[in-house]
Amino acid sequence: MTPTEIIKTIKEISNILCKEEWSIIDLTLKQFKFPTTDSFNGEKLDYVVQSLQDGTNVNLIDLASHLNINLDSNESNLNQTFWKNGFLRVFISHLASDKVNAQLLKEKLDKYSISGFVAHTDIEPTREWQNEIELALRTCDLLIALMIPSFHESKWTDQEIGVALGRDLLIIPVRMGQDPYGFIGKFQAITFTEMESLVKDIFSLLLKNKKTSKKMAYSLMYKFENSESYAEAKSNFELIKKIDYWDSNLINRLTKSKDNNSQILYSFGLPTSINSLISNLEDV
Repeated sequence: MTPTEIIKTIKEISNILCKEEWSIIDLTLKQFKFPTTDSFNGEKLDYVVQSLQDGTNVNLIDLASHLNINLDSNESNLNQTFWKNGFLRVFISHLASDKVNAQLLKEKLDKYSISGFVAHTDIEPTREWQNEIELALRTCDLLIALMIPSFHESKWTDQEIGVALGRDLLIIPVRMGQDPYGFIGKFQAITFTEMESLVKDIFSLLLKNKKTSKKMAYSLMYKFENSESYAEAKSNFELIKKIDYWDSNLINRLTKSKDNNSQILYSFGLPTSINSLISNLEDV
């Protein structure tokens, strides 16, 4: 990021974090590897800015993404060559021999507002493939490992998992003949039976896991807000009803969706269903 972009990002992050209690501010900063201290006596804004200035650009980008801040940096623009705007981002780690399953998984996750990165199909021939993989690993929200036999023998898959572990991302091992091993043995594995079932299991996990529930909710809301037909609006609303994480911003966006998209407003019965869901959420 350029100096101007860094300053802008720090200001946006600071404005959000300063609304929180001191304990939440420290917890968030620590989560993204920014320095904290117990001996600071000044204002929240000064404290947050000072901490952010002492961090790395990579951690700054990660924190901004966590807070749903849109970045305009060159790196962020590069992301759009393989990430779908507004979608949850998943890096699909796989062996070259299993690229068919990886690509099929990517295609089916799209229905659930999840954008998948599959190295063999998403890297443009004109780009340095290793740089693109590193960029995808640095900007994804989670990693799915398709663990077929010999997965552990690859010199790349273990490095991909290592990056995800270093960023403290959710890792979903998919057991396809190989059991999770080492540090990823602690993650909840999904045993592969067939692709449709796998995709539904992944979606259900992402809705409830504390590392992904918020981003999953915002991704689904983005997809719903941008529905392009009456049928698609109803289909996307069925996914909205499954959201496990709600905050005032999401409820507000759901309320305004009827006014901002005619495909939602005039989809028979949908506005009534939306009002009913909002009423239930407000009661809770």
